[in-house]
Amino acid sequence: MPQQLIYTSAPRGVIAGRSGHCTVARSAAMRDALMLQLEKLSYYQHLSLSGGQERPIYCARLLDLRGSRYHVLTRIQDAGLDFTGRTNFLAHHLIFAPEEVRQFASPPAILRDWPGWVKSWTKEPELFENENWSSLAALPRASAPAVHWQQITGDAVNGYGLLEARAGIAFRVDQITDEQILALFAESLELLELRDPRRDFRASAWQFTFTTSMQEQDNPADFRWRCLHSDNPAANRFGAPDSCALSDVRTSRVTSEEALFARAGRQPPRFTMPPQNVSTAGGENARLHAKAEGVPTPAYQWFTVDRSGNSQAVANATSEELLVQNPPLGVTRYAIKASNSEGEITSDVVTLSVEQPGRGSGTRPPIAPPPSKAPGAPHIKSEGEIERQRQRLEAEQTQKPIRKWPFIVFGFLFFAAIAGVIALSSSGSKKSPQPATVQRHDSNVEMSNLERSSNVTLNDMPKEPPPAARTETNGATAAFSSGTSSPVNPAAESFSDNITKLPAPWAARRIGNFPGGTWAVMDKGDFVVRGAGPNIDKQSDNFFFVQRAAANNIDFTSRVKTAGREIASRQGIMIRESIKADASFAFMGLSQTSILWAHRANTSDSCQFISVPIMPLPLYFRLLRKTNIVCGAYSTNGTNWTWLGTNQIALADQSYLIGLAASSGNALSVKTVFDEVAVRNL
Repeated sequence: MPQQLIYTSAPRGVIAGRSGHCTVARSAAMRDALMLQLEKLSYYQHLSLSGGQERPIYCARLLDLRGSRYHVLTRIQDAGLDFTGRTNFLAHHLIFAPEEVRQFASPPAILRDWPGWVKSWTKEPELFENENWSSLAALPRASAPAVHWQQITGDAVNGYGLLEARAGIAFRVDQITDEQILALFAESLELLELRDPRRDFRASAWQFTFTTSMQEQDNPADFRWRCLHSDNPAANRFGAPDSCALSDVRTSRVTSEEALFARAGRQPPRFTMPPQNVSTAGGENARLHAKAEGVPTPAYQWFTVDRSGNSQAVANATSEELLVQNPPLGVTRYAIKASNSEGEITSDVVTLSVEQPGRGSGTRPPIAPPPSKAPGAPHIKSEGEIERQRQRLEAEQTQKPIRKWPFIVFGFLFFAAIAGVIALSSSGSKKSPQPATVQRHDSNVEMSNLERSSNVTLNDMPKEPPPAARTETNGATAAFSSGTSSPVNPAAESFSDNITKLPAPWAARRIGNFPGGTWAVMDKGDFVVRGAGPNIDKQSDNFFFVQRAAANNIDFTSRVKTAGREIASRQGIMIRESIKADASFAFMGLSQTSILWAHRANTSDSCQFISVPIMPLPLYFRLLRKTNIVCGAYSTNGTNWTWLGTNQIALADQSYLIGLAASSGNALSVKTVFDEVAVRNL
């Protein structure tokens, strides 16, 4: 009877020369019935007999047997000829009870990566009763980002298209290997984490049945995803008008969170707005706020914390805001935890202070009468007297006639003094011809960048910082100076005198070759960058780079506080393979008229661009690097990100650069101020 079945904690396995079985049931009757059913599924069509190609077949099925359901994973392959000259095959099955599956990787991940699959067998069919399944339990789950969908289709988000496909659809897979098919299936099932309506995606992943190669004996109802090879007669039998190549699958809908998940993978939570201490008056409701960022979107739980540090979850307090109704007088302590499948983070403890009404509640207390003063003591004005005096003075001021002549005389004397200084300085210098001027914008659309560069005069060159602001450098690094002396431009912008050296590990480099003054300083926490150069473009770059070394996976963000977008400038943040002019890179920032995502995957490619219309500054920019997938995004507030691009860019895990990039499009330089620079290791 089904209710008498006893399931083990791990699946059992069976291997056979011509067929094979595995069972989790100890009931002899159920085991025999299950083995009989698996024998019916153990068949293999030798395509080499008809000129086709022999290939292993991987299947995932749901098997109903006497009211019980099992998950069956099967690997079948050609086993050559037996001693009589007959064709032979090997079938290896694993079967799981529904309550077991959450602890294991998804079916395609097991079929692809489990080392226990037997590929040769010379014994009689055998049932494994006491196997060690630790290797199966230790098998890692498929990971995000969806790198195989990125490689094969050009965008990782297309992995959602497989989840959107109708049940029973057939895919042509002649140009894809079995390992790639299983990798695509496994990545799509990981993306199910954000699409599963039950929010139990580990179990839901086992409901997606499939075969990597349909055979003529197959029951098509057994599989949700059916793969067809053209050299198999099953392709003609099971093909349908809506069949398509698996590499042509595309998604029809995707949210920004889903896109980030597919392209960059899971990210642990981090607080973008931690909770703050709150004070209120008795009898009033209090609200505490917090916000965390992560992929998937974090879940929240508020806690009360006593003086000993013991915490207790607040019932139904699972949102960004905690509403405390009619809190008690005194001080209570709270914390919030944000968590997702990648990790969790708990905030610092904050306090909610509740005072008697009228004390510290923000209302102005009544003014007490002034105390009687001792004889001879100086008079101290009360608040009321001070207010009445202020009102009287304002009334008197409005009644007085405005006397303009002193201002007129002062203005005349001031301008006369300025004119005298200019005349004296002009008389002691040699006269020189008036230099030509260059437009600092793109209104002259007929003039190329090269022509603009050739018409630049000395007065157009930017002013370098004072000598005290320079840093000692070696031959490879120029932290402030461009390495050439630039004439002083009287019209150049002045900077704060409080200029410091770039803090370690930051340094500055000129990438490529170009004339013009370039330098970078740290001014009151801001990176002030003067950059020039023909541009970040094509196959060789020429720009100014304030950079530092990076390793492994990072999340790099910065805000462009101000920027001079003259000529054909580009200003933003960059991840770069090296300081070579033709190195691979990803750039997220500004052009003169657009928000720009630019990238070059390798030295043989030209730079590629994606742009959207410009927005008012300041703007936040973000580059996310994870396992050679680099994503670029922008935001107006540093919280809600719009992702412009995701590309594979080869970077050595232990040796690449990140930094602040600026170029002007010609020999002129542009000034950019970066702040809120943050580098987070993932």
